[in-house]
Amino acid sequence: MLKHVFSLIFAVMIVCVVAAPVVAQENDPVISAADYLATMQVEDGGFSTGWTPESDLSTTADAVVALVAAEQSGDVLDAALAYLAAQVGAGNAASAGQIAKVITAVIALENDPADFGEHNLIDDLLALQSEEGIFGMGVFDHCLAMIALQNAAVDLPEGTVEALIAGQTEAGGWGFMAGEAPDTNTTGLCLQALALTGEADAVAASLDYLAAIQNEDGGWPYQSPSDYGTDSDTNSTALIVQSLIATGENLDDWHNPADWLLSMQNESGAFGYQAAMPDDNLVATVAVIPALAGLPLNSWALMAE
Repeated sequence: MLKHVFSLIFAVMIVCVVAAPVVAQENDPVISAADYLATMQVEDGGFSTGWTPESDLSTTADAVVALVAAEQSGDVLDAALAYLAAQVGAGNAASAGQIAKVITAVIALENDPADFGEHNLIDDLLALQSEEGIFGMGVFDHCLAMIALQNAAVDLPEGTVEALIAGQTEAGGWGFMAGEAPDTNTTGLCLQALALTGEADAVAASLDYLAAIQNEDGGWPYQSPSDYGTDSDTNSTALIVQSLIATGENLDDWHNPADWLLSMQNESGAFGYQAAMPDDNLVATVAVIPALAGLPLNSWALMAE
């Protein structure tokens, strides 16, 4: 079922002209990470955050994208898709961010988000846009929604892009919520959301923001300056790698942050969160897999171009 998707992913990687990301091969880091991830699946088919034993809707949607990026198929993905359908059918995909993540996961598995779990997820998401043009509670959800709609080949409603541009800070990045200081995670999402909109000035400004706070090791922190430290972390760095690929940047020009990500992989195949917190981290592993495989979150929109 996924063969067509994988060939398109390869095409996207070529079009983006980046320094070659890790391509999935036997015993390579991407496959090792996917193998670890498969062992962490909960009996109901979902994946937890790693902090609690219960399955988490958003993490499961992210895990589906990661496993597709690693060219996995079979029972693990089938069970994850069934879990998502059950959660959607039970009304548990309620926020814009959750619905957006499920839409992208469903598209990654070549299913129809307009007919999934007895819901039209596209209509559900569009209904959550405010009069100001923002989806959900803030910028992070808004960018997830933009990416999902683009992946589904749905035209962005009037005012959607303008609302995002209006929230860009003077530093060039975006904060998790409007009015907050910029952070790398939200900015990485926004770059992917803007990659196909033609907003070159906004993209350039956000790339400048990221360049200014990249650490010497090649990674990024969540935020800089920050009261909580500015050590590189895998989640932030992975999102930025995806955004650089989506915007056509050459990773070599960015001190190849993929090298730092690879340095954080453990013998289990999992990735640690930071050098100071090197233990296996499920959410970090889910984030790193698509970055190393060269799969931005907006890949299905890129494929359509």
